[in-house]
Amino acid sequence: MSSTESKLRTLALTLVYPHRAAYFDDWADCLTSSKYFSTEICNILDLEASALSGKLENCDLVVLLHSCLGDTTKDIRRLRNVLGGRKKARLVAFIGNEFNSPYAPMAEKLALLDVCRPDIIATQLLKEAGDFLYRDIASSVVALPHALNPDAYSPGPPHKKREWDIGVRNFRYSPLLGDQERNRIIDYFADNAVAHGLSVDIDFEKRFVREDWAKYLASCRGTVSSEAGSWYLDRDDALMRKVFEYVKANRSGFTLDDDTPLRHLVRRLPLPVKSALSWVLRRGPVKYAAFQDAELDFDELNELFFKHAARCPAYSKAISSRHFDAIGAKTCQILLRGRYNDILEADKHFLSVMPDHSNLPDIIDQFKDPAIRQRVTDAAYELAMDRHTYAHRAAALHEALQSA
Repeated sequence: MSSTESKLRTLALTLVYPHRAAYFDDWADCLTSSKYFSTEICNILDLEASALSGKLENCDLVVLLHSCLGDTTKDIRRLRNVLGGRKKARLVAFIGNEFNSPYAPMAEKLALLDVCRPDIIATQLLKEAGDFLYRDIASSVVALPHALNPDAYSPGPPHKKREWDIGVRNFRYSPLLGDQERNRIIDYFADNAVAHGLSVDIDFEKRFVREDWAKYLASCRGTVSSEAGSWYLDRDDALMRKVFEYVKANRSGFTLDDDTPLRHLVRRLPLPVKSALSWVLRRGPVKYAAFQDAELDFDELNELFFKHAARCPAYSKAISSRHFDAIGAKTCQILLRGRYNDILEADKHFLSVMPDHSNLPDIIDQFKDPAIRQRVTDAAYELAMDRHTYAHRAAALHEALQSA
């Protein structure tokens, strides 16, 4: 049997549009380059149900990549009955944005998955959180977090030749998540860099395509972040719905909700046009709801809703693709203490900040020591190359399929 014949014939469904997260491309590359899968990538934005039905007849495996169940489920919803009615192909569903969002509610994702009948659900979260969310939907839940794509993110120049001490490109975390940890640590560096003798380049609005993001990371000696996700994860979005109803009732001015029909059209616009439109919707008389959410008063929402709310019974935060991107560039990470899927070890693979920031002066002193930065970045890079590249994730997925 040839190597081509031994590969699983795989149809990977994704949602391709301008201004996407870089990790979407990494997972697509993971499947197309893997020795285990012979993969066709298909964009559901323009895929008709009848065409999908025909494709399913000729494949062994269907993979829903994160973008299908990430910041929207509208496009995959059109295809759910075809996926659920498949005859022989197995289905693996990767879930994007595993937190409660008013724009892509977790309950909506769970209902859609129930119709699609996945054989395996691949979660970015720890296995305990994946079981909490998906235990009633799929017989097998596997933890497959993001990884390093060494072809896209490779070690940058020596730190002494890099332009910035600290560089950050992130959207602000919405107060609707009940989480201000990431915003606060990034804000600290934005506000106090000069006092610590650091050069910083921090922007919450600009995003890069993958190639430019890799170049940017390689221009920074360090970056600052936290785990992804929210402590208030639940299956029915009950807390999020209460918060969002309060927010909607107290909006002022003219606001475009995320479910406006224009949102689907905007998704197709070229990146420069979308960027210009984003600028107008942030600053003009007409606002976009998701942009307004980032400016909500976290302390008010925390007092009203989150302060006394029960947290998820499982550990509901996770390592993100951006952590691995920085590792690949050998950019030193200053991160809030956390589990990071039990992959990264505090003060070995990143410089660890206590939740109350009490050790920040000491952490910054460590960061300013080139020898410590080198030790941390080398250890993280060696770990990722040894066990946490996308080739390792493809092997883990193949093993899960063999076991399921």
